[in-house]
Amino acid sequence: MLDLNGIRSVEEFRQAPVGDRSGEEELGKTAFLQLMIAQISNQDPLEPAKNEAFIAQLAQFSSVEGIQNLNESMDGLVTSLRSSMTMDAAGLVGKNVLVPTSQTALNTQGGIGGAIEIDAEVADLGLEVLNSQGQVVHSEELGSHRPGTLRFNWDGLGPNGEPVEPDYFTVVARGDVEGVQSAFNINLPDRIVSVSIQESGLIANLAGGGSVPADQIKEIQ
Repeated sequence: MLDLNGIRSVEEFRQAPVGDRSGEEELGKTAFLQLMIAQISNQDPLEPAKNEAFIAQLAQFSSVEGIQNLNESMDGLVTSLRSSMTMDAAGLVGKNVLVPTSQTALNTQGGIGGAIEIDAEVADLGLEVLNSQGQVVHSEELGSHRPGTLRFNWDGLGPNGEPVEPDYFTVVARGDVEGVQSAFNINLPDRIVSVSIQESGLIANLAGGGSVPADQIKEIQ
């Protein structure tokens, strides 16, 4: 039961100092009903509450109950979404994906294939692959292209035609856009080793050491 502490109406509750509310700062539906009953019991029989005021308070009670029910529904929805996110996370671990990053690892089993996101018409587009020491181990000219996605594939061979040593590599794509040298975003393959569930959603942790939001994954291979 709510300790009314001498408060006899909804309006008195709202106007009372917080210290007089016995810890109640907001009205729940039970407290709201108690206050309405107290108001009716203590009203002056010669000057009863006007119908308009009583109806307005009933409408407020409906609003209080509706908000409480909405909050309960939202809590259930959040719980359901978290369960769904957990299942999605389990399904992503171990998958090879194409993600927006310019860095990836190369092992002895092959090269690197990815995609360039071209957002403007470009001339003299060039691709470079740099090792962890910043040395260019591969370069190629890709010509002119219109906006879109351009696939590329590097076989893992260096300028001397020999396989390069396993390492972490950075891929850079630059070209001439209306007379200005511009860099373009790169999507590279990587493997998801774990998934973090955060307030913002699923975060995919990659074998190459980076992390990306799951909704930024371009392709599951």
